[in-house]
Amino acid sequence: MRTDRLERWATVRHFRLAIALFEYGSVLHAARSLKVSQPTASKLLQDLEDAVEAKLFLRNRRGVTPTELGRDFVERSKMVLAQLDQVSQAIDAMGRGQTGRVAIGSILTGSSYLIPAAIARLSVSRPDIRIKIVEGVSGELLPRLISGELDFLVGRLSDIRSSAVIAQEALFSENAIIVARRGHPLEQNPNATLETLKREAWILPPVETTLRKQFDNIFYHENMDPPHATIEAVSFFNILWLLKKTDLLGILPQSIVTDLTYRNDLVRLPSFEPLILEQIGISRLADSELSPAAVALVDSIRSVMESNTEK
Repeated sequence: MRTDRLERWATVRHFRLAIALFEYGSVLHAARSLKVSQPTASKLLQDLEDAVEAKLFLRNRRGVTPTELGRDFVERSKMVLAQLDQVSQAIDAMGRGQTGRVAIGSILTGSSYLIPAAIARLSVSRPDIRIKIVEGVSGELLPRLISGELDFLVGRLSDIRSSAVIAQEALFSENAIIVARRGHPLEQNPNATLETLKREAWILPPVETTLRKQFDNIFYHENMDPPHATIEAVSFFNILWLLKKTDLLGILPQSIVTDLTYRNDLVRLPSFEPLILEQIGISRLADSELSPAAVALVDSIRSVMESNTEK
């Protein structure tokens, strides 16, 4: 048997025909089940047997009977069609955003609740989507977005300048506040001055971030040096844990303190007016389309924003 001939002639129609002939034992009935004419079915069978250079079915007055090779071909045809069906279902699911992989970059602020909330919402309807979150500053994440390693970034739009390469979508404007653990000595001191705050121990974002620059400028405007960071961190897991367990002060998006998960452990220090941060949004490559799975996650992020706006 010449394999190149089999590859040329053995199509899905041939596989389905072989199975139908085996099940019905008749060219006529097999043709009807496949909604083709009897001559077409006979021609398909002849082409298939010519390709394998052997008889797959013996013709007789009662219909057709599979040969030993024919039975084996039918079994393998069922396996092939089952695999094709699985591939078809997988492609269909990916096309509808039911499955797939998404890699997103989280730039310090804005991701504190937005990304986890969006993922939690998406996992209810589309549990088979696999999501990777990469945290960092814009200088680290932007090259990974441009290279295609990340599908999109979530964070302050000002951290990444819009250009012909980058497309941006604003989601909301966030405020930042000074945060401490509930029961911190400064919680009951609404008149704490910048000088008082400067003497405290702080956990702050890195100096190259927009949030840190805005925080430092509060002190510079009063001709004061800003406090030194006892700890610099971008991971909200580390920041939140340390704030809850120590007397460190931190500056975080206001949404964290109002979130049910954290508001029993963290408080806003009343002596400090919220910082109005720039817009939080999504940055992605302008000349490429997001995968259906990535689109589903973006839609989930928008839904979280709409829900929070309605509250």
